[in-house]
Amino acid sequence: MMMKHNEIPLHILPETDFLASEKRIAFGEHAINHRINFYAIIWFTADGGTHYIDFEPYPVRKNLVYLLARNQIHSIPTNILPDARVIVFSSDFHLSIEEKELKLLFLPINKQAIEIPDELEHQLNNLFSLIVLEYSTLADNRLLHKYTSAFLTQLYRLARHQLPVLLSKDLRLIRLIELIEEHYTEQQPAAFYARQIGLTTKRANEIMKRYAATTIGELSYKLLLTEGKKELLKGEKSIKEIAYYLGFNDQSYFSRFFRKRTGLTPQQFQQELLRKVASP
Repeated sequence: MMMKHNEIPLHILPETDFLASEKRIAFGEHAINHRINFYAIIWFTADGGTHYIDFEPYPVRKNLVYLLARNQIHSIPTNILPDARVIVFSSDFHLSIEEKELKLLFLPINKQAIEIPDELEHQLNNLFSLIVLEYSTLADNRLLHKYTSAFLTQLYRLARHQLPVLLSKDLRLIRLIELIEEHYTEQQPAAFYARQIGLTTKRANEIMKRYAATTIGELSYKLLLTEGKKELLKGEKSIKEIAYYLGFNDQSYFSRFFRKRTGLTPQQFQQELLRKVASP
């Protein structure tokens, strides 16, 4: 059954590559769930309950920073946006960040908050103020890149101790994750990805396990599940169409896969989402 009345609004960055604000901002009509077509750094400045990234709950708390990638689902189950400082930028701006390790911060497998300790709050405040000042005056792209890279470098230093994937300087790991994100709907075997970077399947999985705390197969399944949830929420395709879109041979296989990992059938998941939308 299709549920087209439950489509996910797409929040679009206005006609600019970059935007920064010290006040909470919205990019479209408020909805409990919305997709974004940009990259975002959200620095919460007050405690405010819970928000959701790709359907998983995370706390809204002062001095927690979250980084969102393009096409992720962000959910704020309240009509009042929490107080936050926000930096958002386009895919082109993200691609032009020169430091490869800083892009790791936006990998979809990195959804945990980065906590700013008291002793660094003043320094990051100053950096953020420079970004906002430049954006609101001359908006020189070169300076915005430098200031944003400096801000991300500070976050990277803090996050290295929380996210093992950031400790790796092995470009094969980055390429491996990129390949999985590109091909996971084709349900390629682990050997396919390992061959692309010149490794055995065993060695590729060892690298993934060490730095990303997962395996090739587990990450592929996680991405499939998230994409399945997005499609179910969008309601543009029938469950059968979603199954084929995600590379499953038939609907029953997809349903078993979904239920094993969520405890709900795809139909039950849709109904639960509709209930939440009807009574926020």
